[in-house]
Amino acid sequence: MKKRFFSTFFVLFFILMRGMAEAFVPQAPHLLHLVVEKIKQPVGIEAFQTKKIINYQDTQKEYIELNEKLIYEYPNRLRSEIISDTITSFTVESNFRFIKVMDGVIVSHDKLLVDLYTDILFSRDYESLLIQISLAGVDTDKVSFQRYNDTICYVIGRPFSKGESFSGLWIEKDTIFPIRYVVEKNGLKAEFLYQNWQRFSRTWYPMQVSIFLDNKLFATVDLRSLDLKSGASQSLFDIGYIERLYPVNNSDPLGENTKQVDELDKRLEDFKKLYE
Repeated sequence: MKKRFFSTFFVLFFILMRGMAEAFVPQAPHLLHLVVEKIKQPVGIEAFQTKKIINYQDTQKEYIELNEKLIYEYPNRLRSEIISDTITSFTVESNFRFIKVMDGVIVSHDKLLVDLYTDILFSRDYESLLIQISLAGVDTDKVSFQRYNDTICYVIGRPFSKGESFSGLWIEKDTIFPIRYVVEKNGLKAEFLYQNWQRFSRTWYPMQVSIFLDNKLFATVDLRSLDLKSGASQSLFDIGYIERLYPVNNSDPLGENTKQVDELDKRLEDFKKLYE
């Protein structure tokens, strides 16, 4: 009788503890509020980084290296400029609108899938971040505990079926740093890993980002320097002004048939053409 009592007690204790743990899983808005409170929202950031796009096709050149300048004006504005002697290319994202200009011509109003890693870095108020990841296809109604590489994480997102990958944001439980962001669109999956978060004054920023496309390494991003700055010209982020300044290229910069190609290596090369 005594043995049965203790067995029943431990079963009830385990059930109650599970229920308490589940009750303390925060909802997505509260969790994202904790994230932005941790990494902070400075007035502005000017960052210089090196992006290495892996070149699987050319054995003589393992990667394409690009130098980029990123200008963040909070809230919700980002300008990225490729620093090169051979091409002029920049993108602007402002209040959920996007534009890409290459060699003096507007080539796109859609952000490349592999560039969505900046969602987490420039949306630093929780309402905007919630909208941003929702637009990327993350189900923000679902938050759970998961283990990723021996790290316990809060995960925002809902799998379509058990065991399958899904769009989601992984946030390390102990540090509240975003460490993994997965987006699936149009049959492609992009995965972003944020590594080595470092403090700059009162804000935090990852020193490295790894970008995977369909489970294959596409690019690495290494931060070279970061300064907290404000007062950048508002015209740098004015998409309406940029649209008046540059003509539109109505042709498909990737070619007519590339949308029908399913091979991963070809997809990688198509993305690289937008950086060359």
